[in-house]
Amino acid sequence: MKRSGNTILVTGGTSGIGLEMARALMAAGNTVIIAGRRVALLQAATANMPGMIGLPLDLTDAAGIADFAARLVKDYPELNVVINNAGIMQAEDMADPAASLAIAEATITTNLLGPIRLIAHMLPQLRGRRRRRSST
Repeated sequence: MKRSGNTILVTGGTSGIGLEMARALMAAGNTVIIAGRRVALLQAATANMPGMIGLPLDLTDAAGIADFAARLVKDYPELNVVINNAGIMQAEDMADPAASLAIAEATITTNLLGPIRLIAHMLPQLRGRRRRRSST
């Protein structure tokens, strides 16, 4: 990946490692789009970083991921990098099997299925960007 001039999506970009990565990528001369579930955190992150774009995304919502990807490709056709950073981690209480199972399912949906679904929808865009770049 070239270090600047990219259009980059960072999921889970509203706090922690994701936000710091997004800031560093912007400082290096990239267009950065952060995505996350919490609109208030998206607004706070983008208010402190002029030029950063914040878009809501819930990785547990399969239909929402498809809609998000379609909008992203339409609105940001130069997008050429996706960084799957979003994730959850919750303590499981094995003494409560039903609650523990619900937490395990939520973790798998968010941390595994969400990124797989997003990349499945984004692959045509990313492959197309690679071809265009290499043909020039």
